[in-house]
Amino acid sequence: MAFVIVSARALRRQRGVSVLESLVAFVVLAGSTVAVGHLHSQLRLAGDVARERSEAVRLAEAAMEDLRSFALVDDASVPRSYAAIGDTAATVNAGHASYRVESRVDAALVDGAKAASVTVRWNDRDGAARDIALHSFIAGIGPAYAGALGLAAGVVRGATRGVLGRAPALPVSALDLGNGRSAWKPDERGTTAVIFDNASGAIVGRCDAIAATTATRDLSAADLAACNAGRWLLVAGTVRFAAAALAAASDGTPHAALAIELGAGRYPTPPTCFSEARKTVRYVAAGSLHLDAVAVTATPASAGLPDWDDSGDRFIAWHCVVTPRADGRWSGRAHVVASGWTIGVGADDRRGCRYVLSGEPIDANIAPAGEYANVDRALVAENFLIVRGSESCPHDPATEQHQP
Repeated sequence: MAFVIVSARALRRQRGVSVLESLVAFVVLAGSTVAVGHLHSQLRLAGDVARERSEAVRLAEAAMEDLRSFALVDDASVPRSYAAIGDTAATVNAGHASYRVESRVDAALVDGAKAASVTVRWNDRDGAARDIALHSFIAGIGPAYAGALGLAAGVVRGATRGVLGRAPALPVSALDLGNGRSAWKPDERGTTAVIFDNASGAIVGRCDAIAATTATRDLSAADLAACNAGRWLLVAGTVRFAAAALAAASDGTPHAALAIELGAGRYPTPPTCFSEARKTVRYVAAGSLHLDAVAVTATPASAGLPDWDDSGDRFIAWHCVVTPRADGRWSGRAHVVASGWTIGVGADDRRGCRYVLSGEPIDANIAPAGEYANVDRALVAENFLIVRGSESCPHDPATEQHQP
């Protein structure tokens, strides 16, 4: 057996940590502490910048909405007018930051609108310059008509497909049957349903024995089994009332209908027109806010909803099914049929103004007098605004006198 003898002196030399090793450990610890401190500082700065950016976006949106909140169009002497919208600048102190909110308006870029840019600038905790910018257009539309003309927008003429990949002329609420066709009731309380070809938008079937209690969404194959085949063209739009005209014309629910007088040829049958008083309601479903048009008499329970907010908007939705001539076209004129009020030029009368939406021109098939000439497709943005008979049809947005 072998033994190794280590002297006490050697053992004393191997005990403890050397000064060099201590210094290395201290340097490593100090470097880690500095790195952690720097990371914490950067995280705090990033959090501050995120909060400041959110505040800057809020200020920019508020400034943009302030530009939009005009009450008149032409009077530049009134502070809250479209004509008076111009460049502004202001400083806002919020939290630990000071924000510079600058609005720049270009009135020459777009005809009938002003291009607006809102920039918010500030310095972060480290003194670095930050900024965000919002850009938009402000249309020169009179507020008295903007709300009335802004709902139920028509289709884009140049679009080949609309909602759900169907022709733009199809109503959004039409029930897709899964065979290239869709069914729809022009009047949800009526007994007529029509069948659309999804690709062309033409009406290829008509069913006149649907139960009045059956809604479009509940139509079944049995309901549509006895439909008559053919070809019809849809004409549709809305009738809206300026606030003053509606208050004097009815008790809050508009009373009117639409009729089409055919001309320039022989037609198998006269047009069938449907008119329904509707209202717009707001409600939340599946976490999303919805704005829908429903019958004036509809209730939340009838739509399977616990509640909704009535916007107060009232209008007439109208639809006419026209049987064309042998050449597949039709000509004629649409006119508003008053109920409980009169059409004329007196102070107690009402005047009908025709318009289209989305900046589109009056349809090419229609002469300025409102005559439809050789229409061969669906028209679904034929809209009317009713104003006092003693007033002119508004020019912002553009409307044309139709009746009388």
